[in-house]
Order: sequence, then C-alpha cells, then structure tokens
Amino acid sequence: MLSSTLRAIGENLNLVPSRSSIFRRSLASRRAPAPPRASSYRTPSDVCRVETEVKKSRFVALAAPCASADDALRFVKERSDLSASHNCWAFRYGEAQYRFSDDGEPGGTAGQPILNAVTASGLDHCVVLVTRYYGGTQLGTGGLIRAYGGAAQSALELAAKEATEVRAKVDAVVNAAPGDLGKIFLALDEFAAEKIDEEYSDDGSVHIQIECEEEVAETLKERLANATSGRASFKFWAR
Repeated sequence: MLSSTLRAIGENLNLVPSRSSIFRRSLASRRAPAPPRASSYRTPSDVCRVETEVKKSRFVALAAPCASADDALRFVKERSDLSASHNCWAFRYGEAQYRFSDDGEPGGTAGQPILNAVTASGLDHCVVLVTRYYGGTQLGTGGLIRAYGGAAQSALELAAKEATEVRAKVDAVVNAAPGDLGKIFLALDEFAAEKIDEEYSDDGSVHIQIECEEEVAETLKERLANATSGRASFKFWAR
C-alpha cells in the first residue's frame, strides 16, 4: 500500500514541470528565428531632377539609380556641367561602397551633406549629383551645407522608387573532364550561374569556379550529375 501510494505521488510530481524545464522552454520561446538570406533594397527607378535657388545661386540636383560604383562615377562624369561653378556628388552602393566629392567647395560643405541625405533616405544603389551655378553671394559654411543637403533631399524625396530583391548566392567549384565542358556550360547558363575562373590540371581535368543563387545550388548539382552521368563533381558553400 505504501509503495503504491509513493508511486502515485511520484507520477503526480512528474506532471509538474521543474523550474529548470520552464526556464529552458522560456529561453527557447524567446529565440529569434534565423534571418532570411534574401534581402532587398530601395532605389530610384529613374533620374529625378530638382532645381532650387538660394541667394541667387541655382542648385540642380539629379538623383538616379546606379548598377555599380563605376556606373555611379560614369553618371557623374556624363551629367556634370563643366560650365557650372561646382559639380558635387555622392553615391552609396551597398553597405561598404560610398564616395562623395566637394568639387572645390569648402571641405565637408557639399559632398558629405549629399551623402547624408542619401543615407537618411534609406535608398541604396543610388547616386546624387548637385550642380551649383554661383549667384554672386557667399553662402557660408552652414548655408552651403543646407543648400546642398536640401537639394539632394528634395530630389530623393520626389524620385520614384522601386524595390529590388537581392538573392543570397553561394560560391562553388565544378570538377570535370574536358569532354563534358559543353554540357556543363549549358547547365550553368540554364541556372544563370556565373563563371569566375577556370583552371586546367596536369591530369587534364578542369576546375571551374562559379557563383550561383543559393536556392538553385542543390538542383544545379543534380543537373550536372545527370548531364555528365556522374562524372562531374560540384561543391558549394555559403558566403
């Protein structure tokens, strides 16, 4: 009788979770889900032109999308007016790539305020050029900062925007025989994989370094194996 009573008490006690198990479940419930590997950014969908005037100086601001840092510099070169007093600009391309220029204005009074406006707008892959036509009146440091930053802000606010999704990519290496290269490159084109490098070994095999979207990597691996009857190997890793 005593043993059965103790067994019943023990079973009832097991129904009550311990403090440690409650704490573990509480921690688990607070864990944030893994962030998605795909992301997106917003950028101007086209060139937006805004003209302002401050004490007879005209400021013409152009906000535009850019596909790369070189593309941004190309835009500045093509759209600058060499007859103007100053062509000041800034661009942001991703988190790490950004540049600006005061183009003869006092340091920190033009390019940096333009870049600040781009950053504050939340736009990326974006370039802003502000061309000044001097009107005969000095604006001073504060006046220049407000004029250039304000012109850039106006162009960015009025610009039509679009969102672009950035899909996560992986790096990969394909090892294959030269006779399979035709089939391999057809498969790479089919999955929009980009060839980065290609090397030939002494034994005649070919090593192809590529990058492709993460979501198609496994399917591409199967496609290459089927196309070459298992002769090609495919290894990939996340960035």
